[in-house]
Parts: sequence; structure tokens; C-alpha cells
Amino acid sequence: MSTAPIFEALEPGIWRATPLARGPFAGVHGGSVAGLMAAAIEASAGAASGARALSFRADFLRPTPVGVPLLVTVTPVQAGRRLLLLDAAVAAEGRLTARCSMTLATEVAVPALAEDFCTETPPPPPDPESLPLRPGTAAHGGPWIMDVLQGRRAPDGAVWFRWSVPLLPGGVSPFVAALGPADFAHGLARPGQPGPPPVPAYPNADLSVQFDRAPRGDWIGVRPFTRWRRQGLGIGYGDLLDLDGAFGRVGMGVVLVPG
Repeated sequence: MSTAPIFEALEPGIWRATPLARGPFAGVHGGSVAGLMAAAIEASAGAASGARALSFRADFLRPTPVGVPLLVTVTPVQAGRRLLLLDAAVAAEGRLTARCSMTLATEVAVPALAEDFCTETPPPPPDPESLPLRPGTAAHGGPWIMDVLQGRRAPDGAVWFRWSVPLLPGGVSPFVAALGPADFAHGLARPGQPGPPPVPAYPNADLSVQFDRAPRGDWIGVRPFTRWRRQGLGIGYGDLLDLDGAFGRVGMGVVLVPG
């Protein structure tokens, strides 16, 4: 399998998704679209700002197509003493397919906090290399994101992911790399597991992620939870993990397609 990035750079601000960027249904995987926008925001903010990702929210307006030029634009919204807020959008063939807002924040020491504080303690992480591969094929039957972002399920229900190819040429930050695994949260604990789902499609209309620290290492775990309602809507959410413990949370709204 190729080790080339799943997005090709055509010219500054313009990209093309390869077939390995596809999701399980139509178009590019939502987490990959989110990563493309987040990487553009980080590049626009610049390392000189000293800020790192605190929260990210994307809306997926329509499927982002594979194999056509994708225009990514970034718009600064607010620059404060500690917070930066920037928006980004992806357009294909003149139509907006996704948009996002990302908040970056600078870290400062807090002497009054003697140690890191957390109200919940996740179980110790397993050795992901020892876990069985989580098989998966796309409904379209072709190459897709899980060919390069294979998951391994742990006994506690968490699924661990590691990229085998870069998202973009030159690589991306740990925050951007975590968005791809995060976007799978709504499907990892869906009804019907381990068999087929009870509906033909269950896209997430949005993706919201918060980070309380930078992810460390190549492995990203998602401990997922799902609620599906018979009225056709639901949510997916969960903890984001690395081998040092939890570093963030993910949530998304889910639209159930009855047939």
C-alpha cells in the first residue's frame, strides 16, 4: 500500500483527496475533512502565537468529493491575550461542503493548582499492538480511510487507532491527527454491533472536540458511547485517550437514515 498522504497539495490552499480519504458512505471521511481545516487554521495561526488547540467544532454541510480540487480558506475571528479564534471552510466545485471554528489558547502555570485534577480515572490503557484488528469495509466496497487508520478494540470497549500514512505532506500536529479517530465515535458503539447496523446510513452532521492537553504518541484511543432514538436522531460521544490517559472529549449529532 502507498505511504503517500491522503490529501495531495495542488497549490497553496488547494488540495485533492485520494480514494484513501473516503469515508464509509459518500465522499471524504468527516474526520479527514476536519483535519484538513484544522491544519490550515494551525498554519494560519503560526507557531509564533504559542497557542495550542483547545476546542474544535465542524459542520458537514454535504459530502466532500474525492478527486476534485478542494479550496480551503481560513478567516481570523478574534485574537485576545490568551485565546485565538479562527474559522475555516472547504469548498468543492464552487459549493461549500464543510466549515469549522477552532479555539487556540496559550498555556500558563497555575500555582494554586498543586497537581492536575480530574474527576474520573480511566482504566490503564492496554498495549494496542496486542489487541486484535477491528475489521471494517466501506459500503461502497472501495479504498477508504480504515485502510490507513485501522482500529484495534480493547476489552473495555475503547478502540485504538494509529495512522499508517500522513494526512498531509509533511505530517500534521497531534491535535489534527486525533480528529480522524474522534470522528468514528458515533459508529464504534452503534446498535447491531458486531453485525450490520439497523439503518443503511447514520452520518454525523457535526464534530465537536475539546482538548485539555496535547495528545502524546502515535496511538489514539476512543472510548465511545452512543444514543440512537427511534425518532431518527441521536448522538455519539466519548473520551479521547493516549497511552498516558485521557486528553480530550468528542461529541457529535447523528442523523439516522431509515432506508
